[in-house]
Amino acid sequence: MSDPAYDAMTPEELRAALMQERALRAELEESVERKSHSLRRANASLVSLARQIDRMVKERTEDLARDRAEAEAESAAKTQFLATMSHEIRTPLNGVLGMASALADTELAERQSQILGVLRESGQLLLNIVDDILDLSKIEEGKLELERLPTDVVALIETVYRQFKPRIEAKGLNFSSIYGEGLAQGPAWVHIDPTRFQQVLTNLLSNAIKFTDTGAIALSSSLVLQHDGELILCVAVRDTGVGLTDAQVERLFQPYMQADASVARSHGGTGLGLAIARQICERMGGTLTCRSHEGDGSEFCATFRAAPAEPVVSSHDPQDENELEVLRAQRWKVLVAEDNRTNRMVLHHILRGYDLDLHWVDNGEEAVKTWRQERPDLVLMDVNMPQLDGVSATSVIRQEEADAQAAPVPIIAVSANALVHQIKSYLASGMTDHVAKPIRKKKLLSAMARALKSRPTLPPVPEEPADKGAARVLSP
Repeated sequence: MSDPAYDAMTPEELRAALMQERALRAELEESVERKSHSLRRANASLVSLARQIDRMVKERTEDLARDRAEAEAESAAKTQFLATMSHEIRTPLNGVLGMASALADTELAERQSQILGVLRESGQLLLNIVDDILDLSKIEEGKLELERLPTDVVALIETVYRQFKPRIEAKGLNFSSIYGEGLAQGPAWVHIDPTRFQQVLTNLLSNAIKFTDTGAIALSSSLVLQHDGELILCVAVRDTGVGLTDAQVERLFQPYMQADASVARSHGGTGLGLAIARQICERMGGTLTCRSHEGDGSEFCATFRAAPAEPVVSSHDPQDENELEVLRAQRWKVLVAEDNRTNRMVLHHILRGYDLDLHWVDNGEEAVKTWRQERPDLVLMDVNMPQLDGVSATSVIRQEEADAQAAPVPIIAVSANALVHQIKSYLASGMTDHVAKPIRKKKLLSAMARALKSRPTLPPVPEEPADKGAARVLSP
């Protein structure tokens, strides 16, 4: 079918129209080619850019992975260093404080008692510094664990008050405790971590004593119910000491920072206590603040968020005579695995007041061998020992018990390794409990009493009187 427009054209007009159409088509094709070329170049640029981005992402990912590996390695090295230093400091401290405790049980002249008191206080101060460093490490790594236990805060504050009253009054200072809203009527039960709460309060009172030479220290507390049903526990310590400048207050809660870090400062300290105390308060939903003026004393206020708790019936104190009767119920056979002679002397001093059948070994292999031969009622196991460590020895004992379907013997780790992850690993390996060095007599005896409660008690057998704690003592 022909086009009427072309039918009316002369041959010359038709040729001109065709020429024009060809030129238009060529121009169009050239334009399409240019566009296609431009698109190909753009596509090539995009492909190149995509490859560049992929390469940059890969390099950045590798950098991040490398940085993360380095950070993890650095963190692991730091943790290992802290664990090593903790062990190396706690081990000799166990000898210092343990032998000081043994010396305190002897008859001493007044002057000797004073010297011994300084020795014990200095050793305890060093132990507190080690504990502060470990606490700060736990906080930085997010490993500070808190408990929420039903606690009578009035009784707890009263306990701390009684502990500090002699020290404060010995310095010639007045000391008062004021119970405000929610606490004035007597017992007040809340869910809180009593150990950490007491740690904060102890730190504030210790600082007040340190920086106050004349005047008074006041401890005030209150418990206020919030709209959401939660409670805000507030304790404040006010002193009439040297006070602080605004600049000193600003850096007061920074780790390792002290209000006065000059060599001429008249008060000691690591600069960790308040930083740790604030972190504890914040982890418990509160905070720690300071109001102070130079020359006009200071007031520290610690707050904690708590939930109401039902009163609990007071259980027997582990150190109560009724519970410690477990240790006297019969002549328990106790295996003690400890390679350090000083630590054996400390343990011997602690246990000598009880008629125990003690078996001493100085490495893990001997511990396993003696366990097989003697079948003790309880094992006190050091961790770091030659030939076979305490954890490995425990694993061998637990495996043989499982194979024989025998009841597991209580194994208490008595170790200078006291970091959270270390204690968890010991318990996971089959150990029953953990007592840290330096050994506190009360904690060790309490742990032993708890462990022996589950052991069968033999009927009394008539025998010749024995020197308490002296039987089978191979080399304490």
